[in-house]
Amino acid sequence: MIRIIDCRTEDPLKYLNARGVRHDEAVMQVVASIIEDVRTRGDEALLESAKRFDAPDIKNLVASQEEIDRAMPLVEQTFAIDHAIERVKSFHENQLGFLISGWQEEEYQSAAERKIEGQPRHHVSNHRWTWNSAGIKGEWLGQRLCPLSTAGVYVPGGNANYPSSVVMNVIPAQVAGVNRITVTTPARQDGTLAPAVLYAARYCGVAQIVKVGGAAAIAALALGTESVQRVDKVVGPGNRYVNEAKRQLWGVVGLDGYAGPSEVAVLVDETSNATFAAADFLTQIEHASDNAGFLVSTDESKAKEVLDEIERQLHGAARENTMREAMAHESAVLLARDLNEACDLINAIAPEHLSIATKDPEATASKIRNAGCILMGEWTPESAGDYCAGPSHTLPTATAARFGSPVNVQDFLKFQSMLRFDRTSLEELTPTIEAFGLMEGFPEHAKGASVRRLSEKGN
Repeated sequence: MIRIIDCRTEDPLKYLNARGVRHDEAVMQVVASIIEDVRTRGDEALLESAKRFDAPDIKNLVASQEEIDRAMPLVEQTFAIDHAIERVKSFHENQLGFLISGWQEEEYQSAAERKIEGQPRHHVSNHRWTWNSAGIKGEWLGQRLCPLSTAGVYVPGGNANYPSSVVMNVIPAQVAGVNRITVTTPARQDGTLAPAVLYAARYCGVAQIVKVGGAAAIAALALGTESVQRVDKVVGPGNRYVNEAKRQLWGVVGLDGYAGPSEVAVLVDETSNATFAAADFLTQIEHASDNAGFLVSTDESKAKEVLDEIERQLHGAARENTMREAMAHESAVLLARDLNEACDLINAIAPEHLSIATKDPEATASKIRNAGCILMGEWTPESAGDYCAGPSHTLPTATAARFGSPVNVQDFLKFQSMLRFDRTSLEELTPTIEAFGLMEGFPEHAKGASVRRLSEKGN
């Protein structure tokens, strides 16, 4: 049975405020040991991890070029992957265009672009963008926007098959201009990777595919080994060991966020199509038994109708037991007094995915500030966002939508502050610099400006 909370008689915040990231001491200890093992033994530790957890017969850590080139999924699968790549690339190219509007493009020669004997060459971005705002005469202040040099993408795998995770995480990095992208993903039992994953990686411009999963994969990307180049940032969804490894390696490498189990909220009123709402609710909790689903309704009879439809769709479903477990332990129905309260509840949930099935979904969406992805209207299925709509499906979870964002082009760009003064412009700032240096007890800071004043007088 799913929990039902009637906001007319019960305070929903007591339940909602208890949500968040969960820490497991046993998982923390296991992950710490794995990270140290990879730090100490490199490839040897990676191969042992791959054999132990996923592929007993694996021989090679890195997918060969021959293996990548010969991967050919079914025709309908290649069509779907190609179509998704096209849409996701177009979306993020548009995003980049808006971000750099008004900026000045500059070209430069990166280290990756220069020929280094014996080093393989990959796709190279040679673009950066700057803006500046001239202050008083002789002063130049601005920023430079630069792509990261390298990125690592974690793709769940093993017995599963997630080409969509390749597309949704690699393409934003590629569009941003990252020069070298490494994918890590656990192999199947025989040591191979799913053809669809290899195909997606090939057409997304991935430089290297490493057949390792779990915490060991994140450690390899963050620390580097003999075969795996250390990267600047790691993105991509994973299990609790993957997420704990990200947490422990924070500060060593850039991260997209500390993710929890997947979650969905479906917001309905008296006009909603119960069949569609039920399908969207079940779509997300199909992943795993610790996923969470929230049905928020302004109409009690409509909530009952959706629950009846959920039961009908559940019966005989391929992953029925998984979804029933998620409903019983992690999910809830919240009955709101009106639409304003319903939106307040959504903002408190801060769901990863939000499906709005109200009479006026755009007006409802204007009241939402906390959600990873908002799907508006009954003809916008949750699965469109998962696979091919355009925005990345890697979203903030466990209430992180209060402050986090989906993976996007900005994840792979960094700002640099740029300053230039001449003698005249520095003269105006010198008293302020000196005052702060002395005020905070750092006379050498003050001298950084005053020494130039004295030098000028000496001349």
